[in-house]
Amino acid sequence: MFEKLLSSAKFGPWELNSHVVMPPLTRNRAQPDFSPNEQAPLYYGQRSGAGLVICEATQVSPEATGYPRTPGIWTKKQTALWREVVDQIHAGGAKAVIQLWHCGRIAHPDNQPEGCYPIAPSAVKPKMPIYTDVSGGLTENPTPREMIEEDIRGVVESYRSACQNAKSAGFDGVELHGANGYIVDQFASSNTNLRTDDWGGSLEKRMRFMEEVLKAMTSVYDPACVGVRLSPYGKFNEIDDENPAAKYEAMLRTAEEAGIGYVHIIRPVVSGNIQMKASALDGEVIDTARRIFSRRVIGAAGYTPQSAEAELQAGRVDLVAFGRAFVGNPDLVERIRRNVPFAESDEATFYTPGSKGYADYPAAT
Repeated sequence: MFEKLLSSAKFGPWELNSHVVMPPLTRNRAQPDFSPNEQAPLYYGQRSGAGLVICEATQVSPEATGYPRTPGIWTKKQTALWREVVDQIHAGGAKAVIQLWHCGRIAHPDNQPEGCYPIAPSAVKPKMPIYTDVSGGLTENPTPREMIEEDIRGVVESYRSACQNAKSAGFDGVELHGANGYIVDQFASSNTNLRTDDWGGSLEKRMRFMEEVLKAMTSVYDPACVGVRLSPYGKFNEIDDENPAAKYEAMLRTAEEAGIGYVHIIRPVVSGNIQMKASALDGEVIDTARRIFSRRVIGAAGYTPQSAEAELQAGRVDLVAFGRAFVGNPDLVERIRRNVPFAESDEATFYTPGSKGYADYPAAT
């Protein structure tokens, strides 16, 4: 029934046991020092039935942090714990990728290591509130400090250093978080990048940051083992570009020119953690990726096993990611194989601390 979806896949340099991807899922369960929590190896190992496991968005440096309890990969301890995660993913037969993240202006000092403060392409304050454990609820976002040239160069280098740590941890590849209104998206978007220097203004200049970061990442990893996740037409975290179609195409061209192995496209049916209405754009963004990007495409957001199989059979995508379903279904691939219905994932525990709703979901009997 799902012949293509469940068959082995050649994905660049990797031989995968299926065409199923576990995408990066933020779970807000990191330790106080931003290390993965002690159950992370178990959690990811349970889900290693996927062909490719992309670990949750992981901050590249202390100042890259933005939310409470989210992991980093800038210290030896963090890297060592990620090694334990990778070992469990590999033991289950999957390849392991880590998504590298800088929150930019979507951040609060309460959620950052001491001495840090949010930075961004421009000093554009988010109107929406942000959650902090210190306040115990939503609180006002500060106005970020506009990055100077030294800041930008430092952030680019932090991606290079994070890639070196990821390689030390044994990750097969790395994925740039270019979606959902974080720093790459902030540089690319006209409403959050008001700069008039070489890092802003024209669309071409707004792409420069993504270009430089990808150069840094591919200086450590073979370009075939590097990807980028994009959220075309998404408005999560108040991104509102003057020409979203042109911006999306420019980001795809930047990825193409960087020679990286894949693009990971979030269809507009999902915006951040919010389910949207399906539209013609869901197909259009995949078609656009195929038209501009010459290598591999991962489709994400709103897929069922049936629609994933159809997209794969038609050659529209190379792999398909199942997001929320992987939270409550650690054995998701086996459930597809046996045609067992997916269990419900408890949204109330998606982002809460503690073990409940994390590694305690049972496999189907």
